[in-house]
Amino acid sequence: MEIKRLNLEADLKKLEDYLRSQYLENKNMTSWLPERLHDLIFRMDTQHTDAGKPKSSNYIFLWEDNNEIVGCILPDGDAIYMSVKKGYEDLYKSIVSYAEENCKPLFEKEEDGTIKFVIIANDSLKYRREYLEQDGYEREKAEDYDNYVYPQEVDVTVNLPEGFELLYGDEYTDEVNKWSACHMGFHPELENTNFRNDMGAYNSRKKSPMYKDSFECVIIDENTDDINDVCSYCFVYVDKESKTAFVEPVSTRKPYQGKGFGKAMMHGVMLKCKELGVEKCYVNSYDWRRNFYNASGFTTEDTIGIYHKKIR
Repeated sequence: MEIKRLNLEADLKKLEDYLRSQYLENKNMTSWLPERLHDLIFRMDTQHTDAGKPKSSNYIFLWEDNNEIVGCILPDGDAIYMSVKKGYEDLYKSIVSYAEENCKPLFEKEEDGTIKFVIIANDSLKYRREYLEQDGYEREKAEDYDNYVYPQEVDVTVNLPEGFELLYGDEYTDEVNKWSACHMGFHPELENTNFRNDMGAYNSRKKSPMYKDSFECVIIDENTDDINDVCSYCFVYVDKESKTAFVEPVSTRKPYQGKGFGKAMMHGVMLKCKELGVEKCYVNSYDWRRNFYNASGFTTEDTIGIYHKKIR
C-alpha cells in the first residue's frame, strides 16, 4: 500500500476517475462526485489563497494498492472528508490517524495550542460514525445533507412575476454582477449597489475541464435601476461521463429572499439538466436549507455528521 500527496498535474485525472467509479458503483454521494473535486480545486482553493489560508488541494492524500486508488483524504477548508473503496473499509482508522497528523495546517490553533479537528462522515456509512465516537470525536448538532433530483423525471415550470427573467450562462453577460450577487447572498451585510470584489475565484473556475459542459443560472429583475439586477444565482457543474450534476453555490440576494425566486431558479436548473441528459442532480445543504431544496423538488439522500475532537 502506497500513501502519497496528490500531484495535480500527474494525479488529477486518476482521482477524478476514482471518484466517478465510486459514484457509478454506489449511485450515491458517499464519495464525492468529480464535480465537487473540481469546485474545490478550481474555485475554493482560490478563495482560500485570497483569504491567506492554505489550499485544501495541497492536503489531498491518496492510498494506492497496486497503483489503484483505494482511499483518499479530501479536505474542504477546515473540515476533512475521506473516501474509501468498498472492500477497503479497514483503512478508515489509519486514514483518520494520518489526517490528524498531516492535515493540521488547515486548522487554526487555539490559545492553548490545540486545534478543533473536524471530520465529515455520511450516516449511511455506519462504521465511520461508530469509529469516530469510539475515538473521542463528538458530533455537532448541525448536520449536512445530500439532496438529489432526477431531472429526466421532473415535470416543473419556472413561474416568475412580470418583469423577472431566468437566463443561463452567457445569456446574461455581466459576470461581475453574477459573481457579486452570489457573494452577497451569503453575506447580505455587503449589499451595496457599488459593491465589487476580486473575481479571482469566479475566473479560476473557468480552468476546470468540466467548465465547458457546465452552466450558470440566474434570475434578473428588469424592474430595478440597481446596477446589480441579479436576484438569484447558481452554478451547476456537469459531468457528462457519469451523467450527474452538482449545484454549488446557490444564493439569493437579501432583498429577493422569501419570494420564490430560489425555487424558480432550481426548477430552471432541473429543466436545463434534463435538456443536457443529466440523470441525477445533487446539491449539498445545511440544516435549514434542506427544507428549501425539498420544497423545490429535491429528495434528501443522506445525512452527514460533523464530528470534532481537540488535538495538538
